[in-house]
Amino acid sequence: MANYSAPIVGEDLGWTVQTAVTLSNTNTTHVDCTNAKLLHIEASAAIDINFGPAEADNSDNDIELAAGVYTYTVPKALGNSTILNYRRASGSSTVVRVVLS
Repeated sequence: MANYSAPIVGEDLGWTVQTAVTLSNTNTTHVDCTNAKLLHIEASAAIDINFGPAEADNSDNDIELAAGVYTYTVPKALGNSTILNYRRASGSSTVVRVVLS
């Protein structure tokens, strides 16, 4: 068993923790997922999400996730980069936390 005295943080495990975002309007937020394999996302209220090869605005035709915690495999057949685009779907204020791994 290894003797490890320093605290282990997400980045040591291959995680990249994004800053929590409070969505107070329906503007789209973008996260570069190009080097990630998995996306872990938590939302306090419903959000619309999509993936694309570039930053893009969300629409009512995108996937709507209810409040909760989700894990997705990041799609790789989109070109040289993969961008997560998300926005608040409803409610007055939504907190979103994203972890890439």
